[in-house]
Amino acid sequence: MTRPLVRLPRSLLSGAFFVAWGLFALPLAVVIPCLPKRAGRGLVRFFYRLFVLLARLTGLFAVAPGAGSAVPRGKIVVMNHVSLIDVCVLLARIPDSACVVKAAAKRNPFLSAVARKLFIFNDSGWEKTVADAGRLLGQGVNVVIFPQGTRGGDTLHRGAARLALATGTDVVPFSILYDPVVLAKGQPWWDVGDKVIRISLEQRASIVPTGANDRAGAVALTARIAEAIGVSCPDRTAPRNPAPDLV
Repeated sequence: MTRPLVRLPRSLLSGAFFVAWGLFALPLAVVIPCLPKRAGRGLVRFFYRLFVLLARLTGLFAVAPGAGSAVPRGKIVVMNHVSLIDVCVLLARIPDSACVVKAAAKRNPFLSAVARKLFIFNDSGWEKTVADAGRLLGQGVNVVIFPQGTRGGDTLHRGAARLALATGTDVVPFSILYDPVVLAKGQPWWDVGDKVIRISLEQRASIVPTGANDRAGAVALTARIAEAIGVSCPDRTAPRNPAPDLV
């Protein structure tokens, strides 16, 4: 049962929190592209760690990190995609990471400069994507991919598996759960319900890529990834384009 007298103040608090956070992020969007890439990624992680801390202090969210294995470094990190803040919670947890992001980020006036400096776009072409990701992985940087592509996506893309097979890099799966689910696709960004949102982030056992770097190998590895992150998404029977989708 919802509690309107609690829900309204929390919605007002949530709205104020996200607006204030957006204003705070504006100068960082100017500063980060001017920094060396590693320093920029470090500042992004600090930014997200601060986000998680302040969200906890305001009583909006509570993050339970759960049991985890060794901290991933130079790995392909995958996670299910539930909420708008998934990336905040994940990057606050893992060190020195770069995300594979949608081409739409290029058109976002707030994200474009940061994304161009630090991240990998999914429309760069498969060869360039493998080269860029391989270079980062070789430097000990984690490459983060959300195989669902969008919040609550009903298709699991094979890009993470193809990248793992192409580079011979282990996949480190994470699973995130919300109680209750908030900031999902279609939900108002300011509405966080009438109680503290409990977020559980679990790191699963690493997956060693095996098999040939072809469609069959990618399908098999994608099935293992789906099981690890707790997503039941059918694989495509045929790709929409010659290059496998990353997000």
